[in-house]
Amino acid sequence: MPDISENSYKYALCLVDIKVLGTKTFSYLIPDSMKDIIKIGQPVIVPFGFGKGRKLKAYIVGFSNYLEEGIKAKYIDEILDNEAMFDLGYLKMLEWVANYYFSDLPTVLKTALPEKFFQKNLKNYRKPNKELKVLSTKKSKKQNTLSDEQQKVYDEIKKVNAKTSLLYGVTGSGKTEIYFKLIEDTINEGKNILFLAPEIALVSQLTSRTIKRFGKSAVGIWHSSISEAEKYKVWQKLRNDEIKILFGARSSVFAPIKNLGLIIIDEENDPSYKQTMPAPRYSAVEVAKKLAELNNAKLILGSATPDIKNYYEAKNSNSLFELKHRYNNASLPKVKIVDMRLERGLGNNGIFSKYLIDEIKNTVNNKNQVILLINRRGFSSYTQCMECSTVIECPKCAIPLIYHSSSDSHRCHYCNYEIKHLTKCPECNKEDTLENFGTGTQRVEEIASKIFEGMRIQRLDSDNLTKKNEHFEILEAFSKGEIDILIGTQMIAKGLDNPNVTLVGVINADLSFNLPDFRSSERGFSLLCQVAGRSGRGKEEGKVIFQTYNNSNIFLDKAREQDYESFYENEIEIREAFDYPPFAKIIRIILSAENNFRAEKSALEIAMRLKEWIEKLSLTERLIVMGPAACVLEKIRGEYRFNILIKNKLDEKGHNTILSFLRKIILPNDIKMIVDVDPMDIL
Repeated sequence: MPDISENSYKYALCLVDIKVLGTKTFSYLIPDSMKDIIKIGQPVIVPFGFGKGRKLKAYIVGFSNYLEEGIKAKYIDEILDNEAMFDLGYLKMLEWVANYYFSDLPTVLKTALPEKFFQKNLKNYRKPNKELKVLSTKKSKKQNTLSDEQQKVYDEIKKVNAKTSLLYGVTGSGKTEIYFKLIEDTINEGKNILFLAPEIALVSQLTSRTIKRFGKSAVGIWHSSISEAEKYKVWQKLRNDEIKILFGARSSVFAPIKNLGLIIIDEENDPSYKQTMPAPRYSAVEVAKKLAELNNAKLILGSATPDIKNYYEAKNSNSLFELKHRYNNASLPKVKIVDMRLERGLGNNGIFSKYLIDEIKNTVNNKNQVILLINRRGFSSYTQCMECSTVIECPKCAIPLIYHSSSDSHRCHYCNYEIKHLTKCPECNKEDTLENFGTGTQRVEEIASKIFEGMRIQRLDSDNLTKKNEHFEILEAFSKGEIDILIGTQMIAKGLDNPNVTLVGVINADLSFNLPDFRSSERGFSLLCQVAGRSGRGKEEGKVIFQTYNNSNIFLDKAREQDYESFYENEIEIREAFDYPPFAKIIRIILSAENNFRAEKSALEIAMRLKEWIEKLSLTERLIVMGPAACVLEKIRGEYRFNILIKNKLDEKGHNTILSFLRKIILPNDIKMIVDVDPMDIL
């Protein structure tokens, strides 16, 4: 990016949002009256088109003294704000995002800046009608002291020079108190903090706890559920360096916080940190690493069940810090596994075991509370034998095969391995024992309301959050004991610290382990450990019940023991054997079209050309192309989808090699291509 300190440039590169063309960059002449004040990041008004009078909002993103031959530039009309919306460092980060995630700068910038900032004069924003309820939290005089184990870990983190540190601590070990001590240090150094959480509900919980500790005067919130007016108010405070601690979900990684000294990402392993749609398909964790690098800031990743890749890297770079015990040496909850096959044998075909029903009734009768978790993403995503518990898997990829009724086949969506007309279990050879599985929170709520009549039941998932502050109000009611049974998805599995919860039930603990993805074991283990950790955080001992159709699942057993290290050792062997992260990076290419044959033909042609090109470069052992194969969700919004997977064992060189090939592809108008770098799933 050129240095503009001499104010000698003739043209400004302006990012313009055009209704038909989308977001594009164009060169405009800089009037002499603006040369001393114009800078990158300023909002401006520019003329557009051949007619007179059409004016558009734009942002300055660069400068030049040259234009392509034949182009006649117009003058910028007006600078809307003398203060820049972003600076050169911020723009560098966005350029990195665009390059790494196979996007373009206009798309990334439009993602980073709230959409309506682009469409309206900034001065026209009204004040928010209603303050976020969490900001009404009062500061508390009570200050917790660090335990000996917490103090030791805090001292170790302060000693090391690592830019990125991983804080691994069992549920209830007090990671948040270490965060608070690091926040206090950063504020005393005169620097600011960005604090990310994966779910909006957890953002509210952490914000409330932080306000109790530090007060609300220097706290801001940034996520998709706050209004544009609220977001603009926060934006202005960030520009004026009035916010010391900014809380947010994934998108807050793009908030222009000044003087950044510390980034904390709680539950860093959560898939919610990855944006899958639309582009740019970024990971907030990876963007935060770049943000920390550009700002010379510290990054703290925290989790009770760390991401396998991040744990591996931290372990091998002396930047792993561990809390192995709950605060005040409280005991972990006891976990019982209930085999639902035995329930079926006794004539119970429902979703609740008799044991879980009895325990829920006892818990509520004793004036304690219950959390029930069901993974809402559970569609009929795997086939399991009801006789011997075998899950039908691909022998090449070690992931479950998906049943396709149209072709009566079980297929792998990584390598296209296929078994047709499967009528009996390949393990025990029994006929008519194969079943598909999937359920959801609404069904659980409906059945629970009938079984536990008279009890106060509330569901919390993204489907039933329709009003502002609703998630905070539900969690607040739960913390006050106004809800007996809270039913939800992964949204309730993390961060809830309610000492009155003494029972956690998981309706189908198998579900997360059997999704068609190499991360399914990691995701399932993490979810079960996290939700188990919500139980027994007070004075009373906690109980956890995992309902399963496969009690011999080794990873389910590790989750019962809440033994992350043992799980990691098992999982890392599988990852290395199959070249999955951290031993290779994944790039996923999705080709789609309304015509099934056309989509498949395009995918086959691109895969063939890519393989030939990699072979020509003698990189076939380091860049492994798999597929194409039909996507798990074969048809979305009327389009058929095929994917190609690339395992990159060459790091940045391999990444650039693949993306340079993809940028040269010219597709027919009826074919769409999506490139997903470091995908979280292959659905």
